[in-house]
Amino acid sequence: MKRAAMRSVFPVVVVFLLLLGLQGPASGQTKEIRFGYLVADQLHSPGVMIMKEKQMLEAAGFKVAWQEFLAGAYLMQDFTSGQIDFGSLGAVPVMITRGQGVDVVILASANSEGSSIVVKDSIKVPKDLADKSVGTPGIGSIQDAMVDMVARKENIKIRHKHMKVSDMPLFLQKGEVDGFIAWAPHPTRAVDLGYGHQILTSKDILPDHQCCVIVTKGSILKKDPETVAKVLKVYLEACEWFRTHYDESVAMMAQKTGMKEEVIRTALQTVKHPFPPYCNVESLKLQAEGLITSGKIQKDSIKNMDDFIKAVYQPAILDECLTKK
Repeated sequence: MKRAAMRSVFPVVVVFLLLLGLQGPASGQTKEIRFGYLVADQLHSPGVMIMKEKQMLEAAGFKVAWQEFLAGAYLMQDFTSGQIDFGSLGAVPVMITRGQGVDVVILASANSEGSSIVVKDSIKVPKDLADKSVGTPGIGSIQDAMVDMVARKENIKIRHKHMKVSDMPLFLQKGEVDGFIAWAPHPTRAVDLGYGHQILTSKDILPDHQCCVIVTKGSILKKDPETVAKVLKVYLEACEWFRTHYDESVAMMAQKTGMKEEVIRTALQTVKHPFPPYCNVESLKLQAEGLITSGKIQKDSIKNMDDFIKAVYQPAILDECLTKK
């Protein structure tokens, strides 16, 4: 009799458990997200650094798997394979990935400008870079694209040598490259160590250019805009904290990078953090056109530039978050 009763109850329990699984996280239950960011990129994306270090996303009810990458191209590889939900990286690898048909969407800006070219003492002007080797973070990075811009402007050829940004100052000091381009604070650190001098900043190459951005998947934006809005709201709070706690932020950057505070403060002079964090649309267009010219985006993949930019940069949720502040 007991066995018969158990047999009759068992299917009901199974169905109930299945229904629970299909319903997803219950109200108040922790939501899991995977967030990618670049190594030593605290000066370009202080909002992301602050969110991570102060566990602001966790306080908002998320369980976050933070993942660090050497360059934006590597982050986009994991994004494309479905291993990243949100990320902070340069706009250039994002647009290259979008040009390949991946549904990646820019939500907000992290910074504009912020990179520099540092060279050995014998190089005095940009034209001296002709046939010289310049270290870059790799194909698909905005820094690599800016080296191409310098080469086109000066009508010269520059040899690209791809490497880790943290290795660049040492490679320059050893003479393995003639110069390098990297995001702050690495150029300032190299100059501080006496390894070379700064010849161009990204402001000289492309004034007010869009650099790092915050991205997500188009599918998440469509299916779960509430989560996207919640993440973006926390990001805005972190950006505000950076603006109102500047000295504490600098100390945090120094601690995370292992560099002196004076180096960090000098490096920050080359970086802009516009707020509200809207992207520079004209800069995105210009960069996309340069990527087509250099062959990093196939011309046939962009039928209309305005439509391409509208697809890759969708600030509607940022508008909403700022309106509700």
